[in-house]
Amino acid sequence: MVNDHSSLLHKIYSAALLDEGLTGVLSDLATTYPDLPISYQAQCVYRNKVYDCAMFNHGEDAEFRLNHAVSPNPFPPIALQCDPSDVVFTGDFISTADVENTDFYDEFLKDHGEINRAFGVILHREGEDSAFVAANLPRRMGRKEEEHVRSLFGFLRPHLQNAFGLLLELAKRDAEPANPQFWLDQIPTAALVVEPDGRILHFNRQADKVLTTGKALFIDRTVRLGARRPQIQSALQAALAKASGLSMPVGPIPLTDNGQPGPFFFVLPIQHKDQLHPGLAPFLAPRLPLLVTVFDPDDVPKSSEKILSTAFGLTDREALLVQQLILGVSLKQAAENLQISYNTARNHLASATSKTGAHSQADIVRRGTQLLAKLGDQASDRT
Repeated sequence: MVNDHSSLLHKIYSAALLDEGLTGVLSDLATTYPDLPISYQAQCVYRNKVYDCAMFNHGEDAEFRLNHAVSPNPFPPIALQCDPSDVVFTGDFISTADVENTDFYDEFLKDHGEINRAFGVILHREGEDSAFVAANLPRRMGRKEEEHVRSLFGFLRPHLQNAFGLLLELAKRDAEPANPQFWLDQIPTAALVVEPDGRILHFNRQADKVLTTGKALFIDRTVRLGARRPQIQSALQAALAKASGLSMPVGPIPLTDNGQPGPFFFVLPIQHKDQLHPGLAPFLAPRLPLLVTVFDPDDVPKSSEKILSTAFGLTDREALLVQQLILGVSLKQAAENLQISYNTARNHLASATSKTGAHSQADIVRRGTQLLAKLGDQASDRT
């Protein structure tokens, strides 16, 4: 086996910086050690849910068979029990005999090198999710070769962990909205960027007014968004959790009790978790920022749809639909608010997108918010 690992170190950090992930590194490692099955997995360890996977030297169809295995894999749960500051040996948690008695051994491990133990490096873990690299040892591997693999993984462990941490940090920065203060001020209603736990990151001028008055919402001592009424506070926390956990818009949620008319709010993920690399998503998605928009019917310029209609050449219904989307409403909810079918709303959106020269729903919302931000005060003066 090879003892010069300098090229591997170069590959580890260059791969992270060049956004190639660790697959290329493991591919080189697998080429150097063709008899050693090597794998990378990011998964929920208790539900057999694999987010990302790369396998080398395991034989044909290994990734497919692993992803479709019915029996629980005895190895991944160890990732939540072990010390990540050291190389993990599965034999310290489950004996080789016990591994060979599992259904998973008969379903997968037996046909892929008779693997009954492994050395692993925990790259990152959060809740029940863990990312790790493993050297899966075949039953035939001798003690001398096994010790060499342990030494190799001991050398690579801090570098693999550092590289994965770098990948997470780069992905986190990419997920953060660029120039948030600029585009928040383009939204013609109170808008805030918050973390799933409610911590406020940014807010626009309209939100400043809402928070200053503190009638319904306020900033608490921990710089988190709070509501005056306990019922509204519970609804706010539930909306943030749902929008973050399911990566979907939530609302409208009233800021008044007993269904009385008044202001309401929406919560929207700024970036969908499906846009993230699958191997990083479980560790980043729970912290992705959310957009909270507060809509008070009494504060919205009554002629904003007229501005949109005149400037973009839209029909009244198309302008009303775009206005709803600008306020943070989903297309489905906009259709319900306007009392039209979802298909009709889609047709209105397609027509409006074509007329404005926009390329997507997000693009037409961006153009509309910029226009209303420039002319909103004038529209308010005319009402």
